[in-house]
Amino acid sequence: MAYEVTARRWRPQNFDSVIGQEHVTTTLKNAIQSQQIAHAYLFSGPRGVGKTTTARILAKALNCVNGPTVTPCNECSLCLEIAEARSVDVLEIDGASNNKVEQVRSNLVETVNYTPSQGKHKIYIIDEVHML
Repeated sequence: MAYEVTARRWRPQNFDSVIGQEHVTTTLKNAIQSQQIAHAYLFSGPRGVGKTTTARILAKALNCVNGPTVTPCNECSLCLEIAEARSVDVLEIDGASNNKVEQVRSNLVETVNYTPSQGKHKIYIIDEVHML
């Protein structure tokens, strides 16, 4: 049996599983249901409140084969790829390892012109952006 980090094992996989962020998840679910998705979302707050997890759930909800839907199936290839951080349409950029805004900007400029290859939306998650 392969080692699995406890945080990954118990990480929420849908909006209803996110604890303590009902106002955020309700807003995102309403946006998906009404098909009024903004072009960008900024999640802020202290460490460990679920910002990156919520962003990943939003990415799954928008790119799921059954979606856009408020409840991603977590079974299709797109949902599984996003959950395992290996989706080509959901790019996670670590702000802590990129020490300059110019590095992140050049990375975005290089790839933003390409359309999504598998999913419906191309999504960029810039984690730890305050470290730039």
